[in-house]
Amino acid sequence: MSRYEYDDGWGMTAFMDREQAAARAESEKDPSGLARGDASVCLDSKEKAVFVRSALALALLLLSSSAMNTAVFPLFDGVFTYARDVSVFANAVFLVAVGLWASFSPGRLRANAANTSAFVLFLIGGILLPVALVLESAALLVVSSCVLAVARGWASLCVGLFLSRLSADRIVPAVVMAFLAYCIVDMALWFVPGFAGVFAFIVCAPVALALSLKESRDVMEAACAGGAPADMAITQPSSFLPLAGTFFVCLFLFRIAFGYSLRFFEHGGVPLPGFVGAVPVVFLAAAVVVFSRGRFLPDLATQLSVLLVLAGFFVASSFGAASAEVSVGLLSAGNTLFDMVAWSVLAAVAMRNVHGSMAVVAWGRGVSGIGTIVGAAFGVWSTKAFADNEHAAILVAGAFVLFFVGYALIGLKNFSFAGAIEGVVPLVEEPEAKTPEKEFEERCAAIGDRCGLTPREREVFVMLARGRNREYIQEQLVVSRNTVKAHVKHVYAKLGIHTHQELLDMVEGNWL
Repeated sequence: MSRYEYDDGWGMTAFMDREQAAARAESEKDPSGLARGDASVCLDSKEKAVFVRSALALALLLLSSSAMNTAVFPLFDGVFTYARDVSVFANAVFLVAVGLWASFSPGRLRANAANTSAFVLFLIGGILLPVALVLESAALLVVSSCVLAVARGWASLCVGLFLSRLSADRIVPAVVMAFLAYCIVDMALWFVPGFAGVFAFIVCAPVALALSLKESRDVMEAACAGGAPADMAITQPSSFLPLAGTFFVCLFLFRIAFGYSLRFFEHGGVPLPGFVGAVPVVFLAAAVVVFSRGRFLPDLATQLSVLLVLAGFFVASSFGAASAEVSVGLLSAGNTLFDMVAWSVLAAVAMRNVHGSMAVVAWGRGVSGIGTIVGAAFGVWSTKAFADNEHAAILVAGAFVLFFVGYALIGLKNFSFAGAIEGVVPLVEEPEAKTPEKEFEERCAAIGDRCGLTPREREVFVMLARGRNREYIQEQLVVSRNTVKAHVKHVYAKLGIHTHQELLDMVEGNWL
């Protein structure tokens, strides 16, 4: 059989037979009959609308997170500085809990109820947060920020599931377009009044959720319709990413770098402008995607991310406080590039296995949140340490460099993001286990079909197969004794048997 090579859009070469090649070519034709093999050609109006909405939803979600860090969290310091850490922790715990829930008991989740609850939480939190800041109420600030954190967590899950509805060659362009739009607007936020950032934080996430509502709900319903992914993974482990696997460890480590860059030498609670390093990386990624016609190399992007993060920690360990802007810029660049990889990989894995989609996206974003908390704590400590004992702080930063180098050389030695995506094979639905009663009914139905029994004769046959006598059949069918005898006679004749025992042997023989 002839085999054909094709690029799967993730830097991997795959193979297909002649029929699969013909089907792929047919599916990649637009209404004019031209081949459509990459993301650089025009989509039809419906596909284009979905593509743009998915990119816009992700851009708004990213913008909400940036506004939170640059405009909202600095306001917390005048009321209760630890409210920011509590809210980030609430977001991470919520997503991890959803990921575990989706892994072990997805059938109990109701998408419509959850979406409605998220919008209610956005409304409540959006009203209470400004009130808490005006009243300088620490308790109200913690409550309102945590309410918004949970709602934002649900929005991030929905956006990830929305991206998984795109085809494999559309996911990366959508993610890159989202980051491009986000970076442009994020730069502008640094030069507008603070209330604009607060407004963006409160409004952008619920709008992102609204844009993702329909497609994410469809994915959730499909994910919750089957069995628990944790059970399915026992018999089909290649269809699921392990929750403690290398990919999620990478998410955790890179978000440590992100959290560190947010709090390292912040001024008045405001982080240094990381967009200085992030913007060039995003524009470079966009150029690569355009000129490579949508092709994506996640492993190369990750390697570049590692280099940028290592450079950031190296600069911090070598030059101390004087290099804060350069260090933060490099860390932000590396984290932004890897964040694009992370969103793309999460969406691609969710696309290949809808049953595990909720668990993968929620767990991935939850692990990222925990990493951010750890990195932020380290960033705050480093800022104080450089002021008190610069040599000790430099040693710790150097230790981080060694740790990242070690993990890159050892932990990622045999790991491939493209391979991880391709390794998630579509789930094969296992046939539902049949009960003895179900098998008995199917056997009787098959014998009835083969022997041409009438509906009434089938009823008599099934009762005889269950060992019932003629008096029982007469009572159940409310007919005379002679009518029962006539039915039994016809059944025996059509089955080619003469006794009740032969009938039982026939059913048992077919059953076994």
